Amino acid sequence: MAEINTPGSLLVGEGVFMKGSMRVPGVASIDGKVEGDLTADTVLIQGNGSIDGRTTADHVRVAGALTNTTVANKTLVVESSGLVSGTISYTDLEIKKGGSLQGNIHKVGEEPKHFGVSPAPAPAPTPTPTPAPAPTLPVAAKTEQVAKEEAGNQAGADKAGAEKAAADKVASDKAVADKATAEKAVADKAGEPPTLP
Repeated sequence: MAEINTPGSLLVGEGVFMKGSMRVPGVASIDGKVEGDLTADTVLIQGNGSIDGRTTADHVRVAGALTNTTVANKTLVVESSGLVSGTISYTDLEIKKGGSLQGNIHKVGEEPKHFGVSPAPAPAPTPTPTPAPAPTLPVAAKTEQVAKEEAGNQAGADKAGAEKAAADKVASDKAVADKATAEKAVADKAGEPPTLP
């Protein structure tokens, strides 16, 4: 850790309140309360410290509270007791177990992402009932059934064809018989012998 008692450094002790815009070329160690803009090479917020405003530094380490806008051009470390909230930009981020990071968060040069407080979840869609599928046969059973139907259809077609042929023969025979009967009747009337087929 850098020595904070060197020229160009700032120490805001516990119980001290500062308000305004500060530019610190070295380390700014905050154990009191700061409101406003703070720009430094390194910002250390101790367990009792807080900053509310725009904080910009290469290195930021938070054990207290940092709110509003934070820009950590190189590193942002959130200690287990630390809270960082607001719009947060960082290059390298470390959050220790128990530390909290909330708000619009993004790496320097990328689009912000919102973390922490979540928006209300969208209501679940109402399921629409789906009609029961038509009963199906297993493929093997279906194939067997189709084969039986086709065989039945073929047998039926063969039977129907045979019946039609028999009916046609009967009709033909009847036509011949009718013709012979008609010729006999005509011959009987004329007195000629009938011609038989």
